[in-house]
Amino acid sequence: MRVAAKLIIILALLLIPTIQPAMSIKVLDFYSFQLRGDLPTHIAVESQERVWLSLPSRMEVVLFMPKTGEMIAVSLPGLPSKILYYEGAVVVALTNAKSVAIIDPKTFEVKTFEFEANVVDMYPTKDGIWLTLPDIPQVVLFSPSEMRVLKEFNLNVATGEGVIAESDSGLWVIEKSYRSLLLVDITSGSFKTYEVGNQTYLVAPAKDGGVWAVTVEGYLIRITRDLKLVEKVALPAGTVVAPPLLSTDYDSVVYFCRPRNSVGEVFDGKVEEIRMGLASPWHPTKGPNNTFWFIDITKNAIGVVTISRPPTIRTAWVEKLSDKDFRVFAEVEDREGD
Repeated sequence: MRVAAKLIIILALLLIPTIQPAMSIKVLDFYSFQLRGDLPTHIAVESQERVWLSLPSRMEVVLFMPKTGEMIAVSLPGLPSKILYYEGAVVVALTNAKSVAIIDPKTFEVKTFEFEANVVDMYPTKDGIWLTLPDIPQVVLFSPSEMRVLKEFNLNVATGEGVIAESDSGLWVIEKSYRSLLLVDITSGSFKTYEVGNQTYLVAPAKDGGVWAVTVEGYLIRITRDLKLVEKVALPAGTVVAPPLLSTDYDSVVYFCRPRNSVGEVFDGKVEEIRMGLASPWHPTKGPNNTFWFIDITKNAIGVVTISRPPTIRTAWVEKLSDKDFRVFAEVEDREGD
């Protein structure tokens, strides 16, 4: 009887890991749009029913309703590139006009704010939107609601998208050589430099004020705020990450790869990835409810992916009630908090 009881306990403990669902990356849907051959370059998600697209070939942005296919075009005084939905407004970088456009999504009224150079990259925070002006070179914090610059720092910022990220009141910037990362004190404007050793082209915030960065050698690295390399993860061979690199609320990183038609998540040093058939993802963005949206340049469509990490069983134990009855306990951690 004792042998049988021990076997039951062992089997119960062995079965516990099997009841944990695997990390789930799912393609939810594709929404085709009819734009007479024009392809949007950037996307911003207001809600699951309202998506904004940049159309530089027309000097327009388009409000696209995925469920109905309806579209509303808004003309702009410049070529739209990167676009954000930020605190009830649509903010668009106008690459040939040295300005940003601020659109009221209800009335479609357009206001513009001029800078000394073209805006290339934008990164939203609770205090405003960080903008890069590499031609000057400067990085500025802009308030769309107040229509003014809150902070400006003279930094040799790289030209490109996905080159800045704020993490716990520190601003990480890829330096113009692409071989160094700058950690800027937002209060004083002073900065420290981390020499990557090889070129890096995208950054995303990491926990405790750190940063994730993608290198041209195919690695995802994590640097702490005291400038120490603490993690280095090899991405699948042939991975070229489409800008921007995205982070989740539970400190994982999500990337999209156009050459490999894939989307992946890096968590706890492991890479989970799925292929999306012929879908060719470009310029992804984070949407509501753990969704990630992207432009599919192959299908002329908008793709939607959901990524959800299930609870993790950390420890487990078995309590014997009688010779035939046992009670199994488990300590579960839900990193997403849902």
